[in-house]
Amino acid sequence: MNRPYEVMYILDSRLDEEAQKQINARVNDTIAKIGGKIEKSESLGRKRLAYPIKKRTDGVYMLTHFEGDSRSLKELNRVMNITEGLLRHLVVRRDED
Repeated sequence: MNRPYEVMYILDSRLDEEAQKQINARVNDTIAKIGGKIEKSESLGRKRLAYPIKKRTDGVYMLTHFEGDSRSLKELNRVMNITEGLLRHLVVRRDED
């Protein structure tokens, strides 16, 4: 059963725009591969982090809303954990409208 989710992730701010686009494409491709349907994906811009992560003090925040099956989120988390340049991520289930 597909449910609404959102994933927020932080990219290393030292990455150039092309590298950021590649990581975004990888995340979106993974969501599509696990059977999810992307509703919207947006950049929230560069922000200062509350505490250093991997010796970085700021990052580029990304937010993606999608629908997917909870059983396939394990693969999305696995891919995001091994993606170079991605500092942190969090997948949460949104309220159903």
